[in-house]
Amino acid sequence: NNLANFHPGPEYNRVNLFLPKRRENSMSSPAPPRQTTVLIGGSNGTKTLCSILGDTSHGQNQNHTIRVVTRNTRPFLTSNNTPREWRCNEQKALSDLLPSSLLPTTWITHVGAPSSVFPYEDIENAICGESAVDDGGVADVILLACPVYAHLPILRHVARALYNLNSKKKLLNHTAPPLLIGTLYAAGGFDWMCRLAFSREKTSEFSHWHRPMALFGLKSFPYLTKSVTEGEVTLYGRYPILTCAVSPSTPRVRAHARRILERVLQCDCTGKSLCFLGISGNEGDGGDGSGTIVDAVALQTLTSAASRNQKQQNATTLPMKIAPLPSRSTVRSMADL
Repeated sequence: NNLANFHPGPEYNRVNLFLPKRRENSMSSPAPPRQTTVLIGGSNGTKTLCSILGDTSHGQNQNHTIRVVTRNTRPFLTSNNTPREWRCNEQKALSDLLPSSLLPTTWITHVGAPSSVFPYEDIENAICGESAVDDGGVADVILLACPVYAHLPILRHVARALYNLNSKKKLLNHTAPPLLIGTLYAAGGFDWMCRLAFSREKTSEFSHWHRPMALFGLKSFPYLTKSVTEGEVTLYGRYPILTCAVSPSTPRVRAHARRILERVLQCDCTGKSLCFLGISGNEGDGGDGSGTIVDAVALQTLTSAASRNQKQQNATTLPMKIAPLPSRSTVRSMADL
């Protein structure tokens, strides 16, 4: 009944009706919790994430450490061996669901750089934070941004490093949240690649993980992006649906993965959210829908714990610790997933 008296303000127009409203940062809003993301591979996806997540002018990127591990470090380092800035020109369409060259588009620019860059030989330092020029501490997520054919050889590097760090007790302990290991595109049997890698690299001295581990994989690569000039990348669009599988698929692990991955994928700015596959997933994804309610409770509990821990942190502490996961979520070996 009030529609006849509705007079849209200047913030409403044909474009904004289709685009999610970006949340504005305020001076009173608390800084986001610390997070350390390790990007593995020198792909266009890595360059895109470096420019977006490394853009410190945005409040949501505060306390977010970005490390890059790649075979060729030259594109990510300047002549002075400092992290190189990457510029991402992102095309924003009226709608991700109905892109068309006939519809008007806008362009926005992100400029950012990784916090640290490592060759594969130093992947252990990239994960544990030793010798890094940043203060991010131990990694929260190891994210493969590489072609599918490179999954197995890279995962063997990761597995070898994690077994060594675990034996030296440099991965935190069982009270820490799980270390997430996954990929932007889980095609080609990513779970089996993980099983193979961690089985082949498993050492005879290994008995258990001192810190919980979890796997994840996105169903579709989230970016349509291309780089033809060093230091510049063009993002032509984002995939409209973010669907992810995790293992072990418990409410606590899903809640932790949602908080970490939605920050990496900028869901707070795009208005998108992460959907999980599995028995308890959304009905549209083949599940029974029960996980939505359970995950909401788990996420609220995890967020409250993170908020309490964040208040207790100082500038030199390691990433936050939360209550331990149930024992069934702790696997003895990634090869057993």
